[in-house]
Amino acid sequence: MAEGILRQLLEKAGLDDVRVSSAGTMGVEGEPAAPLAERVCKENGIDISGHVACRLTRDLLRVNDLIAVMELDHLQFVQDMLPEAASKTRMLSDFGQEKDRFLDIPDPYGRSRREYTACFLRLRPFVEKLLLHIQSQTGKPSAANRADPVREDTGSGSDRTTKGVP
Repeated sequence: MAEGILRQLLEKAGLDDVRVSSAGTMGVEGEPAAPLAERVCKENGIDISGHVACRLTRDLLRVNDLIAVMELDHLQFVQDMLPEAASKTRMLSDFGQEKDRFLDIPDPYGRSRREYTACFLRLRPFVEKLLLHIQSQTGKPSAANRADPVREDTGSGSDRTTKGVP
């Protein structure tokens, strides 16, 4: 869901040179998004129907500029898998307010629709702040003559974001 939210925000911001993908620590390779994740995203104007799960690998960690994880366990997993990736790995909640640092955003997989909706609503503000971080890194605050995409009412595994790489 975080990947879908970020893709939509990047598109609205005109940041088509930033690539985003998602990889999990436990997912089944090749599986589509969970039906409830797809439904909650669709209800919020985001299409994740093309999502295909992949497992996090050392190669993926090496080629990405930024890895954003949702849980402290994921942060530890990345550090154990490839210690040199620690400096570019952050909790997604780090992009929120100081009080939110190191806040886990639990994966709702296998839970109720209510849990998926709650997760989506929890993710959205952190992903919006992540967009601001990406904009500051790329030097592109927003698309010319567009409203700030973070302020627009667009609705809405361990995820990773990348700039300029697949």
